Amino acid sequence: MKKSDFFVGIALILLSVAVWITSGGFPSVGDTDVGPGFFPRLIAGGLILLSVLMVAGSFRPLPNSEEDAAPTLWGRTVLGIVCTFVFLALVYLGGFHLATPVFLFGFMWLFGYRKPVASILVAVLVTLLIYLIFETALQVPLPAGVLFE
Repeated sequence: MKKSDFFVGIALILLSVAVWITSGGFPSVGDTDVGPGFFPRLIAGGLILLSVLMVAGSFRPLPNSEEDAAPTLWGRTVLGIVCTFVFLALVYLGGFHLATPVFLFGFMWLFGYRKPVASILVAVLVTLLIYLIFETALQVPLPAGVLFE
């Protein structure tokens, strides 16, 4: 049994249930089926399903030898979390459009993807795709940053 998967899965289930309950109290907007609570509930439901699978998978037997088990890269994990908070600060300052490609490129580099041209291309295209989905299709403005407001 892998205890970390079990406890993280349980914690995610509890978080998802809290999001589900909280988003149920969002006020409705007109006579539409898709209100402000729809997407949080959709994501919470998906996270509950995946967390249940994680908890169930935690009961599989552990590998017999240490060679079979992949090492946990705690340094990279902690650095990834720190980078995420730095990204949030950069979004606040410089806006989503500048911070996101830098963050994506840095994150790919941090976790071992060492092809700079491909990384830059992916970072820019993902940022562009997010922009097109949110600002163009859904009419949801992305943060411009305090430096550009």
